[in-house]
Amino acid sequence: MHTTSALLIDACSKLGTRREVPDTGNLAGDLSVLAADLAHRLRTARWASVLPSIVDAAERDAELARMHARLHAELISAFRAVVERAHKRGELPRGRLPTDVVAAVLGPLFYRRWFSREPLDDRFVKAVVDSAVKG
Repeated sequence: MHTTSALLIDACSKLGTRREVPDTGNLAGDLSVLAADLAHRLRTARWASVLPSIVDAAERDAELARMHARLHAELISAFRAVVERAHKRGELPRGRLPTDVVAAVLGPLFYRRWFSREPLDDRFVKAVVDSAVKG
């Protein structure tokens, strides 16, 4: 294995992206907790500066691609769980896919962190969650 790949895999194995699944009683509350936590981590955690390199390297390295897929699954597991629970409670329209709701939250947060570099502040996080819940 290439040395850079080995270093990335070692660094990423320590990221600890899995979060507890909140239960505030409704989708908006649960997503607010998770989105605020992710926005904070995107602003402060070391993995937030490493992840774009992992995504890039995973395009060319199968082992990194598998590791990236595991990291991604851990990152979104709590988001997916709260959206699926809300779907079962009838908080989302039948045709609305849980993956679409998760993407509606994560996409804007990642966009601001890595592309526009605009603030990931509480106002923005609230607007993202509101938009994702309302569809």
